[in-house]
Amino acid sequence: MMSSRRQSRIVAIQILYQIQVTTTPVSAVIEQFWRSQATSVELRPFATQLVEGTAEHLAVIDDLLQNTSKNWKLHRMPVVDLAILRCATYEILYVEDIDPATSINEAVEIAKSYSTPDSPKFINGVLDNIRKKHAAPILEHITLEKNQLPL
Repeated sequence: MMSSRRQSRIVAIQILYQIQVTTTPVSAVIEQFWRSQATSVELRPFATQLVEGTAEHLAVIDDLLQNTSKNWKLHRMPVVDLAILRCATYEILYVEDIDPATSINEAVEIAKSYSTPDSPKFINGVLDNIRKKHAAPILEHITLEKNQLPL
């Protein structure tokens, strides 16, 4: 059985996909999605957090994705892959209660079901590079705090 968090991620990616292919404002796409899809009410808070957070930080996320995905312009990526990458990057950078490795694993699993055969490997590589570059300072800070505790 699929976890509710994964189901929320899938919903968020579907909404992010719709946002990418239309010029409709984010809030309107979310509202329209809830009206048109039989989505469990339990999935909505996390899915909405992912969509709104991704949209709010989209410039930073896209800049990071562009700099991390060498030889790939964002506009040339499959829209599904871009939605998955954006959502997972938001999680890695801004959702503190989720381990970055979990966000990457979830993105890869979703890509296996919803994208091309090459997408899971590509998504894993891009997100792992983001995790290495941007989760490391957090880990160093935690290590410094532990080393400063009196024995």
